[in-house]
Amino acid sequence: MLDRVIIKNISSLFSIRIAGYVIPLLTLPYLVRVLDPQGYGTFIYCVAICQYFIIAVNYGFDLSATKLIAEEKNDINIVSSLFWNVFSIRLTIALVGFIILYLVSFISDEINNLFSILSYCYISAIAAAFFPQWLFQGKEQLGVISIVRVVSQIVTIPFIFILVKDENDINIVAFLTSLPCVVVAIFSSILIHKRHWLVFCKPSLNKMIEQIVNGWHVFISTAAISLYTTSTVVVLGITCGPASVGIYASANKLLQAAIGILTPVTASFYPRINSLLKDDEGKAIDLIRYALKVLISITFLMAFCIYFLSPFIVELLYGEKFSRSAVLLQLMSVLPLLVSLSSVFGLLVLLPFDLKKQYTKIYLFSGVLSLTMVTILSKYFDAEGAAVSMVLTEILVLTLMALVIRAKKIPVFNNSVSTQSS
Repeated sequence: MLDRVIIKNISSLFSIRIAGYVIPLLTLPYLVRVLDPQGYGTFIYCVAICQYFIIAVNYGFDLSATKLIAEEKNDINIVSSLFWNVFSIRLTIALVGFIILYLVSFISDEINNLFSILSYCYISAIAAAFFPQWLFQGKEQLGVISIVRVVSQIVTIPFIFILVKDENDINIVAFLTSLPCVVVAIFSSILIHKRHWLVFCKPSLNKMIEQIVNGWHVFISTAAISLYTTSTVVVLGITCGPASVGIYASANKLLQAAIGILTPVTASFYPRINSLLKDDEGKAIDLIRYALKVLISITFLMAFCIYFLSPFIVELLYGEKFSRSAVLLQLMSVLPLLVSLSSVFGLLVLLPFDLKKQYTKIYLFSGVLSLTMVTILSKYFDAEGAAVSMVLTEILVLTLMALVIRAKKIPVFNNSVSTQSS
């Protein structure tokens, strides 16, 4: 089931995830102690706000453009046209986004007070516009760039310990956190040039609109997902304050690291399944089932370990001030299993089988419902309510996806005949 290319691609994406989720855990205990729940919560709150803009910059291209590159990766003209049009869209969104953030700072005292921190965090959004992970992923050539990401992330670690001393150094944390994204963006441009993957193509407004339309369903679903991921932090900050954000984020960071290291499995199978569906649907289904079995085995064990080890892990990393984070971690311990399953159902089944509308509707409905739940539950139960809201939302997403797959008779669960319809 796993050939060398898929294994290499999983390893590369795994390295990127380590850089993005696991390596920051090395500095997390230090930051939460030095910044305290209030300061750390303020930093995470700013990161969450900027995450909205990163979602807008990425749009749906990490999936829609990856799919197109995977199908036409040997045609330099098609790849080049796709690249320059997508790049132009992403850069425009990033620049317009910063202008919007700047203007909002004049009408919102809260944003104005946090603007310097937000500006440093926003560097990541600008860098995201310049880093075409979708191009490398579609070509299944993530090896070198993943190494650069890991190394750049590691290099910043000593500077955090040296330069960050108290809650007045949040700006420094924001800058150092964004810096590796800039390094990766620069190196990716160098690699693309050296490998002669592209020729210059003048962006076309019609083709840009075509790509926006093509990625629309994925973007809406991604934006909807942010309603119960990113927005959970923002809503919690509004209803309960930075200290509660710090408690929640400390638990969620550990959980997202666990979930993040599994994401490469589904992401690496995605281009291969799209390619197989053009020639052999049976092999594509077999690959989906294989990915499902692997992830269920891993995440069930992971959920078990997280639940029983949470008190020990939190006390060891954060100290007594964050004892509530252990309870939150236990409440959300089932999330790796739920998220991995919904990732397979959505990314490897619904999207490749051209069920984009259903995919979008599921996340949009779940996201809106989640926003309502987290607002109510966090108001009455603080961070614990936010944690419960996350779990209930993921259960809803998974259930709705499974129902759609059964309704469309896609033989993921059995050997029935597949019928693709949207």
